[in-house]
Amino acid sequence: MKNIFIAVFCLAGITCFSACDDWTEIENVDINTPGMQEQNPAAYAKYLQNLIAYKSSDHKVVYAWFDNSEKTPFSRGQHISDTPDSLDVISMMYPAELAEFELADMQTVRTKGTKVVYTISFDKIQKEYTEKVKEGTETGTFDTYLKSELDKQIGYAGNFDGLIAEYKGTNPIYMSAEQKAEAKKNQDAFFSVVSTWKTGNADKLLTFQGYPENLLEQTILTSCKHIILATDNVTDDAQLSVVARLAMVGAGVPTDRFVVAVSTASLDAADKQTGFYDTDRALLEAAYWTTEHSDDYTRAGLAIYNVQNDYYNAANTYLYVKSAINIMNPAPKK
Repeated sequence: MKNIFIAVFCLAGITCFSACDDWTEIENVDINTPGMQEQNPAAYAKYLQNLIAYKSSDHKVVYAWFDNSEKTPFSRGQHISDTPDSLDVISMMYPAELAEFELADMQTVRTKGTKVVYTISFDKIQKEYTEKVKEGTETGTFDTYLKSELDKQIGYAGNFDGLIAEYKGTNPIYMSAEQKAEAKKNQDAFFSVVSTWKTGNADKLLTFQGYPENLLEQTILTSCKHIILATDNVTDDAQLSVVARLAMVGAGVPTDRFVVAVSTASLDAADKQTGFYDTDRALLEAAYWTTEHSDDYTRAGLAIYNVQNDYYNAANTYLYVKSAINIMNPAPKK
């Protein structure tokens, strides 16, 4: 009986381990959690209607730059479709060679009244040219390089609802006559391409970014929906007003469309400067600044660099972005 018991026990053990091996085999399971759109299509349609009406109303506008460099996403934070619905404009930082999921996400946010754009930066093109000349990989003139880059980058526009034209440049007050002539020539080359594009795409969005006071006899600003001031490196909210005042020095600068720029906090926990005014969140402080009144210029809204960083909050995704939007555009009280 003892031998029989041992044999039966061993057989049961082998069977058990075999069954466990079958039970623990890993399989991919698709989990589809229905959202409001699937659960209550009528309510969702009404929500979209109200959302689009809100974005068409007089409110503080919100631009956001999104780092879309990851083409094989492993987090919802890498999808623009998961950004707050109340963003007005999303600028994709890498507009070339969009992945299929990016094109799908762009369509999703468009149903919410959000425009998807990209940025063409004169300063970035100029910096890249200078670096290539130093490396010996570029031997042509800047004029030729600028035209080539503009032709290439303007070619991305077909997938987008508009573009942001960035020009920081140098204050002409400190230029010699020769330097000023060179700057004027470069500006003309840059903005003529932008203006030609806008003329052929009147229904698409054009926004200026940079220092308006550094423009020389340019009329592009009148065609721009907003003017995003270069304030992402300021250290407190008082400096936002200083930059706005300096922008007004430029001849013919429209003062009814100023947007200030800030950054979200860095994902590097050791970085206590990016996205902060001292110890305060720059995003929130700048949002409060937009709600204050100015007699001679309009504080039209906020532009947010690296918006995707704010997705990663333990309490709530996009916690500080949503808070900033609510500060500028509080929900009406019943």
